[in-house]
Amino acid sequence: MNTVDQIAADELALYALNFSGSHYNMVGKTLGKFYKQGTYNHDRASQYVDRYLLVPAAKDYVLCHGSMRDSWHKMFNKATRMEAAEAIARGFVVEFKLNNFF
Repeated sequence: MNTVDQIAADELALYALNFSGSHYNMVGKTLGKFYKQGTYNHDRASQYVDRYLLVPAAKDYVLCHGSMRDSWHKMFNKATRMEAAEAIARGFVVEFKLNNFF
């Protein structure tokens, strides 16, 4: 049940990046603060991206593209969300290494 659906993870990551600029900027600003301080932890960053960016995006995705019987946590299980969170967090780190902070 906790298998990663790579296509769904890619779809969720793309949807989350285009979902809400305020969510994305808030997450980027927070992670950038930890990166500047030198206390950045990739595992915790992935969990933060999941909680504050991917969960709201998944709920909105199901409302817009799912049926009334679909639930967001079954469409995007935890393993799939964490795969998308890892990809987004890696993208943030690349930007931080280039000194592109929010």
